[in-house]
Amino acid sequence: MLNKLNAFNMKVSILLIVAIFLLVLSQIVLRLFNLYIPSLNEICGYLLISSFFLALGYSFEQEKHIRVALVFEFDNPNLSHYAQVVSYLTATLICTFISYACIQLTLDSYHFHEVSSGEIAILEWPIQAIMAYASCVTTITIAFKGLEVLRGHS
Repeated sequence: MLNKLNAFNMKVSILLIVAIFLLVLSQIVLRLFNLYIPSLNEICGYLLISSFFLALGYSFEQEKHIRVALVFEFDNPNLSHYAQVVSYLTATLICTFISYACIQLTLDSYHFHEVSSGEIAILEWPIQAIMAYASCVTTITIAFKGLEVLRGHS
């Protein structure tokens, strides 16, 4: 189930990157006619951060993230296993905090009806909700990977 969710999130992430490309390409073409898309930088920024957060879980699950293998390469296999367990526990705790902060930020933005300060007033909570959702999925992915390592399956 988590694998399918992460794969779906990755596909959405790719679509968001394609949307950024199409928006920027449209802006280039529109400039030829002295037209522009208002708040394009802001919109692309929101799409990019959403894409980044959605891709995190999949990247971690597929082990495509940056990993400092030197930390885990000990002569003693027990020490190496212990270092991996500690790193997964630390990553899970940090991601739990990030998820909590994203959820709290989203709820505050929703409660206070916060909008962006660009040319177009864009509600902030929908973008923040994507970040909160994706960070929670990433946290769960890391926690499950950590449990696999703890059991000795990885």
